[in-house]
Amino acid sequence: MNLDLWLVFLGGVLLNAVLPRAGAILTLNHAFQRGWRKTLPLIAGQATALALMVPIVALGAEALRASATAWLILKCISVLWLLFAAYRTWRAPVILDAYAVAALTGSAQRFCWGFLTDITNAKALAFLLATLPVFLNPAQPLGPQITLMSLTMVVVDALMMTLYALIAARLRPYFQSPETRKQQNRLFAGFLVFIAVSLCFIEHPTLIQ
Repeated sequence: MNLDLWLVFLGGVLLNAVLPRAGAILTLNHAFQRGWRKTLPLIAGQATALALMVPIVALGAEALRASATAWLILKCISVLWLLFAAYRTWRAPVILDAYAVAALTGSAQRFCWGFLTDITNAKALAFLLATLPVFLNPAQPLGPQITLMSLTMVVVDALMMTLYALIAARLRPYFQSPETRKQQNRLFAGFLVFIAVSLCFIEHPTLIQ
């Protein structure tokens, strides 16, 4: 992949990273509740999921595009997971010491929550299916190309999620009252439901000529 093509790819990745999605919503809500440092395992889980998804999609794009059934199953799993996350966020306790749902209590739990949120993200899969094949050059070795794409997407996404967490942590003192936290949980739960509903209208990706 030459520099010009990589810069175009980087621009698309940056645009996708700043757009609101389930991972960003959970990152913001968690940072509001527990601070940015305790949000890092959640971000690491999302980065790990993305690092797995990129090579899988890059190598199996044609098979994934051809299987409408596989796409439908993944979309259903994604919608159900988002609705479950929204329910847990809505029902989360507003007392910080008792908060053990969307913020979670241990690093391993936060990592798993972030990983599952991204690995079941049908919206992210649709983006990968639409973009990766366009930038892959079959005439050149795929390994270095896929490695570069994976590193680019993982680093950009992790940095953007960390930035979201830092911003949320700076605003955290303004979200300390129980009533404010209750409204915050409901707001982010509503965002997750909106994303879940929007996924229902995403069509099966088709091959870009």
